[in-house]
Amino acid sequence: MSRTYPAKVLLFGEHTVLRGGRGLAVPYPEFSLRWQQQRPDERLLKFSDFLRVMIPPELLDVEGLADALLNDWRLVGDIPTGYGLGSSGAVCAAIWDVYATETGKALSGDALRHQLAKMEKYFHGTSSGTDPLISYLNLPVLLGGGSAPEPVKLPNHWASGFFLLDTGKERKASTFIDHFTHRYDHEAAFRTATDAEWRGAADAAIEAILSSDRPALERQIRRMSAFQLRELPSFIPPDLRAHWLHDDYVLKICGAGGGGMMLGYTTDRHAVRQLPGQIRWM
Repeated sequence: MSRTYPAKVLLFGEHTVLRGGRGLAVPYPEFSLRWQQQRPDERLLKFSDFLRVMIPPELLDVEGLADALLNDWRLVGDIPTGYGLGSSGAVCAAIWDVYATETGKALSGDALRHQLAKMEKYFHGTSSGTDPLISYLNLPVLLGGGSAPEPVKLPNHWASGFFLLDTGKERKASTFIDHFTHRYDHEAAFRTATDAEWRGAADAAIEAILSSDRPALERQIRRMSAFQLRELPSFIPPDLRAHWLHDDYVLKICGAGGGGMMLGYTTDRHAVRQLPGQIRWM
């Protein structure tokens, strides 16, 4: 049980991937979970009871998991909760990696994601299965666009200029998901603007990063950032709004918004020193 299970960062596609757009998510090993024999974890024992009902025994050895938990194995790590970094997804990935049967390990694509989604429902009530898939595969994954999620190879040095800004604020993702969904479903002008500006920019940014077109990448990130500041200011912590669109860097929400990590991009690493909050380079 020496493997670690990384957090994930959704670079592009927050909210819009559920509205026909594409998304791009990457593993973020700076935060991770690992198995350690330490002391029992009642939360995982309760989770194993849920898995016993939800996942067929021919796919997952839940009894083996329960025995290990009773013998003081638990998951330890530093993925913060309420930050949109896939902490529950890493839990599911770690369990599947060690306790999936041979039949379970043979699953791939949508069949694998479906089982991981069933597991993660325990934590959120609903799940796409994407977060645990990224942690389990430890690979970048291209999402949406009418296709099943698939691993994708990113160009060398793709992460240059990208950083995470820690707001120091946990947030409840469902609050912001519900707010966006209500506006998208009930406000025609907002829906049209989202599709044209936010979703269009996210799709174009993914193409730019895949083709290593840095000028186009920055233009599209700035389009997303401007849209979020104009249309969804409550998704941005108040102390960051004045810093959102800067000549030397740009910020955008990372995940549902409201707190947790924000994603930034710059061509001048020194310029971001003025930002409030801890910076973590990708």
